[in-house]
Amino acid sequence: MALQEVFAADGALARVLPGWEPRAAQEEMARAVGLALDREEGLVVEAGTGVGKSLAYLIPAALWAVRGARRVLVSTHTRALQEQLIGGDLPVVARVLAELGLPLKSAMLMGADNYLCVQRLTNLRLRPDAASGEWAETLTRLDAWSRGAQSGHRSVLPEVLPQSLWERVARDTDVCLGPSGPAWERCLWRRDRERAEKAHIVVVNHALLLSGARLPPFDALIIDEAHNLEEAATSRYGSEASLGRVVALTDEARLSARLSGDAALSAAADAAEAAGAEFLRDLAQDHGLTGAEDEASGRLLESAPASAPGALLALELALAAGAAAAEGRAWEADLRSLHARAAQLDADLAAILKPAPATARWVAWGRRGPELRAAPLDVGRRLAEGVFSRGVPTVLTSATLASGDGLKGFKTRVGLPDARELALDSPYDYRTQAALWCVDGLPDPTDEAEHAKAVAATCAEIVARVPGGVFLLFSSWKLLKKVHALLRRKIKNRPVWAQGTAGHEALLEQFAEAGDAVLLGVDTFWQGVDVPGPALSCVVLVKLPFSNVGSPLEEARRRYLVEEGGDYFRDWSLPKAVMKFRQGFGRLIRSGRDRGAVVCLDSRLLRKGYGKAFLSSLPPCRRIESLDELAAFFTPRADETTPA
Repeated sequence: MALQEVFAADGALARVLPGWEPRAAQEEMARAVGLALDREEGLVVEAGTGVGKSLAYLIPAALWAVRGARRVLVSTHTRALQEQLIGGDLPVVARVLAELGLPLKSAMLMGADNYLCVQRLTNLRLRPDAASGEWAETLTRLDAWSRGAQSGHRSVLPEVLPQSLWERVARDTDVCLGPSGPAWERCLWRRDRERAEKAHIVVVNHALLLSGARLPPFDALIIDEAHNLEEAATSRYGSEASLGRVVALTDEARLSARLSGDAALSAAADAAEAAGAEFLRDLAQDHGLTGAEDEASGRLLESAPASAPGALLALELALAAGAAAAEGRAWEADLRSLHARAAQLDADLAAILKPAPATARWVAWGRRGPELRAAPLDVGRRLAEGVFSRGVPTVLTSATLASGDGLKGFKTRVGLPDARELALDSPYDYRTQAALWCVDGLPDPTDEAEHAKAVAATCAEIVARVPGGVFLLFSSWKLLKKVHALLRRKIKNRPVWAQGTAGHEALLEQFAEAGDAVLLGVDTFWQGVDVPGPALSCVVLVKLPFSNVGSPLEEARRRYLVEEGGDYFRDWSLPKAVMKFRQGFGRLIRSGRDRGAVVCLDSRLLRKGYGKAFLSSLPPCRRIESLDELAAFFTPRADETTPA
């Protein structure tokens, strides 16, 4: 059966999915994906909201995989999309293929450290301090649960574990004994891995894809939420060494030393903590950072010692010796895990201290003290040499990938400059469903106090005239906190919540249920948030989402692009800001019945020449010029129905 028959009005998809209606853009994307797989090509697809891109790539991928006894790896950035694919979309695809007499197997796989290790759990329960301590009952419940569990992923555990406990029971590849281990038959990670090795479609996340971990062999790669790929690669290919990391390691080393009676290990931990703290603090102070008041800032690492303190290497050696001496004892696995962590810390420090081309190195002062970081400035090259060097057909997709130069800039930045491209508009009628108001005249943001007052006053006026829920999206935590404090005093008849006051998912659930709440958010709320209906009827973009040019990473990127003959603003800052602006706008219309307005409070949208790049990136929609027009937009005329 050809794809057009699957997507026909009376085709297999219509038969298994009640209420589904044919969408030309969805079928066009499916055909493009199928062609890329058959021709073993690269393809980049921007599919606007409402196209139905998940089914548009899953159905051709599943047909290609099952008919050819192949495996397709699908990577997402967020856990939410993974769960949607596994729990929602792939069961639909399986029913479609069943109509054709084709059995589809799918599985989800996460990084090894996301799984409970039953051997480490058993070992921890044997330790005297754990058997009688605060974790004793939790460990007993976990052990009982694990005996009937089908997956040991952290998200499906019967209770939420504190991070300090999770680190002692999570799977650790450095200490795993594999098939020779006594708990291999009960290994929960092994079960997920075996399911993945038998599946046609395996869903992973970007972190695992980029980690270099051994993945099941695959014949094609599809990357959804591809707009996050650069950020994920920058994080995964970078390095970090912080005082908090040193202290966490030495604290656990001292605990293990007490249990094993290893005085030498205890002394090595004390020496490593003191030396590491002095080394990092001195380096921070040499770069003008002196304490918590510099928490949000950082400085490029202009000069640094050639090597880390010897006491850190001495701790690594002491842990190796302790693990060897503890062979067969209950605490052996913990010591081996600590040794692996110490070795990784030493390796990360060495990587940061050694200058490397196209790499940013900086020192900052975080919540737990001084920290050193390094990150690649050319992730496209790293991706081309790593993930995209396998020679398999590769599809990248998202609702927002293009900027002023279409998809060309994105393809170059991620290392797929020669990939075919396809851009599909959203099927929604933005001319009637959406309105845009560009507010002019707010005080200059350099006057922080007055600007915050004006933002809060304008937002309060908007909230008073708009029915339903309102998102206020910020680019700065500092401004968010100031405006939140002011709005809580101004708005008394609606809930006013801010990111950070509760978990991300809990806040979104509360917001959707309230129906008329106000939610202030930063980065993560600009993308991947789906609140259809009047529970979200207005999105306020407080500032154009340019990256912080004062951050050391952005300064290093600016220098690098200039050295390479490029232009930081044209080649990086503006395209990235336009993409994020489109993502913020995209939070509003999530279905064909939604109706709402986007308000931008940044006058640069109207006063700067580059404002046209932002405005031209949006779908055509109604433009409004005042608060009264905004209120009128939400007042249905006699010939209109009330917005759903």
